Amino acid sequence: MESILNQDTLAIIAGKNSEENSGTVNVPIHRTSTVLFPTLKAYDDAEHGKAFYKAHKNLKATDFSYGIGGTPTNFALEDAITQLEGGDKTFIYPSGLSAITMTLLTFLSSGDHVLITDSIYGPTRRFCNKELKRFGIETTYYDPMIGSKIRGLIQDNTKLIFTESPGSLTFEVQDIPAIVKVAKEKNIVTVTDNSWATSLYFKPLKHGVDVSLHAGTKYIGGHSDIILGTITTTKEHISKFSRNYIDYGVHASPDDCYLALRGLKTMPTRIKAHEEKALNIAKWLKKKPKVAKILHPAFSSCPGHKVFKRDFLGSTGLFTIILDKKYSFKELSHMIDPMKIFGIGASWGGYESLILPFDPASIRTATKWTEKGSCVRLYIGLEDEDDLKKELQDGLKRLG
Repeated sequence: MESILNQDTLAIIAGKNSEENSGTVNVPIHRTSTVLFPTLKAYDDAEHGKAFYKAHKNLKATDFSYGIGGTPTNFALEDAITQLEGGDKTFIYPSGLSAITMTLLTFLSSGDHVLITDSIYGPTRRFCNKELKRFGIETTYYDPMIGSKIRGLIQDNTKLIFTESPGSLTFEVQDIPAIVKVAKEKNIVTVTDNSWATSLYFKPLKHGVDVSLHAGTKYIGGHSDIILGTITTTKEHISKFSRNYIDYGVHASPDDCYLALRGLKTMPTRIKAHEEKALNIAKWLKKKPKVAKILHPAFSSCPGHKVFKRDFLGSTGLFTIILDKKYSFKELSHMIDPMKIFGIGASWGGYESLILPFDPASIRTATKWTEKGSCVRLYIGLEDEDDLKKELQDGLKRLG
């Protein structure tokens, strides 16, 4: 359900429940393993999930027979994310990857077929190639720019289409509405990894997607000190996730949920700052002689830029530059190792800037990577913009 409030306001007030928490502004951390019940019947109802499988929101700890089902802290985060996403129910997982893998396991069984974008997050590909294959589930990777032509890849046993827009590392923006239209005609579930844009800048469910998931580790947490995943879905699929959530024991720590709730309150302000600094630095880098191309959805050089302008409400702090030629590992080390502000790290979404070189050609299977220059992914944090530019300028001078 779409809120009448501006999402900046919604991020602050959603999931608050001060009246149920002795008037405190923030929801306290509730930790428990054992849940006590007033009657044997109440325990029996919880044990059989009678309340949990029916409830879409306003869950209580006594809707479960054991603490693994969640606590008031977890439920508050679920409620807040659900409101921002415009969905019916959110489930919180102990990592972004577990949100991805549990989504795949919720909808796929032995003998099924899944379509995965070729620009997918690396660990998702690893899980498909190893675990899904072990379970007898077939994976086909597709060109992220395929749009409605995905129809030609659908098999009789295709059960799910997984999108990630923009794509990890190379930032292709997928035509989600075109893919969803085909999927609905074929009764196929669609999933979007929405970690880059966040709930603020892209609304997958509004575009017809069945499941929107996030690595809450990143922008939701915002401080590089939690690992968390979320999925938000519609009424049609709540019971499927409810059963697996309990059966697989994927409980998220209430401490991490507390930090995610706190991060959510400042996410709109942080995202705007990341967006502004990243755009300014990307425009500045575009003019540098050793930078051949910018892969940022807001730039026309990025595949799917027109779709980005049509469907997205803004951009965030992560993008890639393609250098003017293929540099050796040693040369890239000369560029990056002396940096003091940009850290060398795989994650993003925190306050600190990060830098990481990569080679798309080594991981693509459905599409061929034809760019000749080295790729370097940049995450622009909240440091002073001039300081970041100076460090990048010095790094580029050290190349070659």
